Amino acid sequence: MAQEMEDQRPAIVFYVSTEGNNRWSGRLSEPNDIKTDGPFASLQRARDAIRQLECRQVAGELRRSVNIIIRGGTYFLNEPLMFLPDDSGTAKCPVTFSAYKNEKPIISGGRRVTGWQCKDRKSLWVTELPDVKSGKWYFRSLRVGDRGAIRARHPNFDPENPRTGGWLFASKSTPKDTYDRIILDPEAFPDWENWDDAEVHIFPAWGWVNTVLKVDGVDKENHAILIKSQQDIRPGNRFFVANVREALDTPGEWCLDSKTGELLYLAIDEKFPDVEVVASAMDRLIVLQGDMERDKFVENIHFVGLTFSDTDYSLDEYYSPADAAIWFAGAKNCSVEECSFNNINGYAVKLEQRSHENQIISNKMLKLGQGGVILIGDNVTQPLNNLIAGNDIQDCGQIYKHVAGIYVTTGSGNKVIHNRIHRVPRYGISFKSFDGNSASHNNLAEYNEIIDSNLETNDTGAIETLGRDQKLSGNIIRFNLIRNVVGMNTTPEGKIVTPHFTWGIYLDDYSSGTTVYGNIVDGTVVGAICIHGGKDNVVENNIFMNGLDRQMTLQPRDDFMTGNVFRHNIVVFKSMNSVLWYSWQHTWRKDRLSECDYNLYWHTGGLNLLNDQLKITPEGNFKAWQEAGFDHNSIIADPKFVSSDDFQIKEDSPAFKIDFKSIPIEHIGLK
Repeated sequence: MAQEMEDQRPAIVFYVSTEGNNRWSGRLSEPNDIKTDGPFASLQRARDAIRQLECRQVAGELRRSVNIIIRGGTYFLNEPLMFLPDDSGTAKCPVTFSAYKNEKPIISGGRRVTGWQCKDRKSLWVTELPDVKSGKWYFRSLRVGDRGAIRARHPNFDPENPRTGGWLFASKSTPKDTYDRIILDPEAFPDWENWDDAEVHIFPAWGWVNTVLKVDGVDKENHAILIKSQQDIRPGNRFFVANVREALDTPGEWCLDSKTGELLYLAIDEKFPDVEVVASAMDRLIVLQGDMERDKFVENIHFVGLTFSDTDYSLDEYYSPADAAIWFAGAKNCSVEECSFNNINGYAVKLEQRSHENQIISNKMLKLGQGGVILIGDNVTQPLNNLIAGNDIQDCGQIYKHVAGIYVTTGSGNKVIHNRIHRVPRYGISFKSFDGNSASHNNLAEYNEIIDSNLETNDTGAIETLGRDQKLSGNIIRFNLIRNVVGMNTTPEGKIVTPHFTWGIYLDDYSSGTTVYGNIVDGTVVGAICIHGGKDNVVENNIFMNGLDRQMTLQPRDDFMTGNVFRHNIVVFKSMNSVLWYSWQHTWRKDRLSECDYNLYWHTGGLNLLNDQLKITPEGNFKAWQEAGFDHNSIIADPKFVSSDDFQIKEDSPAFKIDFKSIPIEHIGLK
């Protein structure tokens, strides 16, 4: 009874303020009149105050809830804020860090930069940073005011064509020796004297990923930039060079000289000296670090209504860049809710080391250097049963491009629901099983809105899965709205090709046992869906619209692919040159599909899909497709949508004849 009464006592409240003092009690929301007591000055002091509570000292676990309320202003961390298992709250008595009502606390991983002097030109400003000169500090991210500044680059960033403009192109392949060589045409090679701090942002090989690599030298005679790349450099690979002093030629650009410690900024206007400038000093802000050797998690710690800013990124990443502002590394029943992530050059949140039953909900993740949320590990360490819901994720991939709004590189039982994901360079959502030791099973992607995806890469999908473990995944992709899946690549001659080689839902590399139900996919290149070698997938009751070259794709790799089901779907398209069903002919067999029936097909441009001359299936024309055992009960008819922008169907729609069930569009997205 005494325990129960103690648990019901009011929460302990500590305050943190930029006007606070770490020697004060932290129990007042503002300093008292005589400045002898008031809020703490730092988040670290508030965390330590929780550790020193009498109930914590005596019993170990909390007997009362603790609320740390943070006043408005910017809090510059000098090291990541670390929480260990002994910092945990309990389900009844959690620890919550939250914003003071109607105020905006910003947690920054940067340092203010001051001491600017105008040099050489009216708008060129320089300051010296001793820690950079001594090698203690190096950064790749600079915020001027509330916006990230552009590292001096060649060619210059093209604001009118931010994705297709501002590129150099490799002119030919070279044999690999100590260094990889990016060969340029003579007229394109920059004639610079100092390349010491230069870095290359390049899309190597197939254009699936990009990476950022240090320049190790140049061979001016042969017009070559020397780097070390994990992938081939091929003719047409696009790239730019960053952080070269001689490329500092456009207002809004900056560069850093590690030898002299000089930071240079070419100001946009004369107000620059009065604007706050912050350089990133850390790649993470908050870490919840469990003790996995003792099987102890950090539990019941929550972050509500905070803003996170000013983190940096690592070099030499390709397929899984995973810098992040908040790390859940062995966390359980913790949450990040209604927070904002701005000027973050990694992901917003990373989950690893068996983090489970956490919630990442209703956050704003805007202009991120990588993606929104990433889950990493293997079958032993993977995150499990987490909820990622209601997040507004926009303009990901400002630095790295092989990212996702929500990326489950390995994780199982996770729910990804009701998120809005707009403008990403690659995936909106991805569930990957790399092999038998790193598998993502029984995940749910539901009611997500994914608009403008795959803007800078190719051979990809808005929602993508990988199934290299060749097991039935149990993953469910349901009631998602996908529009405008674009794709981009370059030709060997250095021409950008877009749109190019994208699907809406891509069941890649043996993905099997996946349910694809009730989704709307509108606007792709090679089809709304691709099944690449997998088995026993069920594709049912979807609306698939407006593939440019194909509508559905089957890519059988070997004998493994059998038993896939396609039924009760609406397929509508307008391209005069598109096939309906596409398969690799040399591996096509009828048993790749165990069932394909009760579908509705329609061409909005008046093309007669029953025309014997149209080779629109792997069997030839539609009649041959039916003779092969498919679509006997399917119909070709106008589905009668309510309007061109509304995927609801009218009451007299022939889609009801194929037992199509209305999709609850009103619930998709943040709604």
